[in-house]
Amino acid sequence: MALLSLLSDDATILLRWLHVVAAMVWVGSAFALARLDLGMRPRQSDATPQSLLLHAGAGFRFLRTQEADATEPALNFKWEAYATWASGFALLWLIFGAAPQLYLVDPTLWDAPAWAAITVMIGLLPLVWLAYQLMCKKSGLSGDSLLVALYIFAAALGLLLTHLFAGRAAFPLLGALLATIMTVNIAHIIVPAQKKRLASLRAGQKADPDDAKNAGARALHNQYLALPVIFFMLSGHAPLLFAGPYSGAAAALFLAAGFLIRRVFLKRARGLGSHWSLAGAAAACLALGLLLSAPVEPQGDKAAARSAGEAIALLVHPGVAEARTIVAQHCVVCHASAPQQPGLAHAAGGLDFSTAGLVAQHRAEILRAAVFSRAMPPPGAARPLDEDERLTLFRWAQATR
Repeated sequence: MALLSLLSDDATILLRWLHVVAAMVWVGSAFALARLDLGMRPRQSDATPQSLLLHAGAGFRFLRTQEADATEPALNFKWEAYATWASGFALLWLIFGAAPQLYLVDPTLWDAPAWAAITVMIGLLPLVWLAYQLMCKKSGLSGDSLLVALYIFAAALGLLLTHLFAGRAAFPLLGALLATIMTVNIAHIIVPAQKKRLASLRAGQKADPDDAKNAGARALHNQYLALPVIFFMLSGHAPLLFAGPYSGAAAALFLAAGFLIRRVFLKRARGLGSHWSLAGAAAACLALGLLLSAPVEPQGDKAAARSAGEAIALLVHPGVAEARTIVAQHCVVCHASAPQQPGLAHAAGGLDFSTAGLVAQHRAEILRAAVFSRAMPPPGAARPLDEDERLTLFRWAQATR
């Protein structure tokens, strides 16, 4: 079992590496090509819209074309997109699927058996794409109206997930669902349109304008979804973001910020100047999202003592022994050099709380994950800290600054 856990850890880090590298190439190339495309302008000597790119020691000129040689290869970045999605799907299985009680299930939201939580997690991937496809094809919306509908759809998904799954899973799963939309857009809309266009160019025929319009709309949706996807990919490392009481509203605000930021840069690429009102709105959304995720201090110190004993207790700061007792009851099963939690070969997150010195050393991490938020202990794996225990840890940490 220990060997399997170690192999699982190795597979996870390799998949994370692949996931990040593939996402960098996919999103980076998409952003760069959008900028080149939207920035095309005619030259004084040539009315054909074109862009000049300087890279390393060379210059490259890009322009739209209506011709292609019969055997000329065409470049695209579909495999990077597919690698990003496939590695992300594998990570869903290795992390959330392999240990749903640690990462996926929150009994206070949905006390689901592991199989049911995993089934819903995986089942949402095609269902969300189908709902998005219906919205694009049947709503009658287009352009900015469809973009607004896409934002509302994504925000509703965020609210659903944060009321269904533990926060540690809800935010990354939102990123996975939006990334699925992006990837299927490429596989079923953009790439087929590109193949048809290439075949038409090689045959010397005009490409179908409807295919180009549809592919362009989906590519634009991918542009707006990219920044939120990356944000929610990284959010699992920030417990204050995903484990606060207003995580659903915060997710909606972070989505709005991502959409607005991308709109600012797309407008600049089109030569429409800087839209400071949009930039300000994006900053406001980020600030409000972070405000909703701000640390929440236990309120016990602010309440009046109900007895002389409570009054004395409020004046006497707990020592490390009291803090270690709480940590030992709730945390050491995972955070120890030899954890007892099934599926863990070493201390979760590299944090070992098995001695008083280590508890004191990791005071900031304990405060952030177990006191200022409710990310720890995992709600599906252990009893959560009650208010008295959170207050004790808070007062101990305050006294040992």
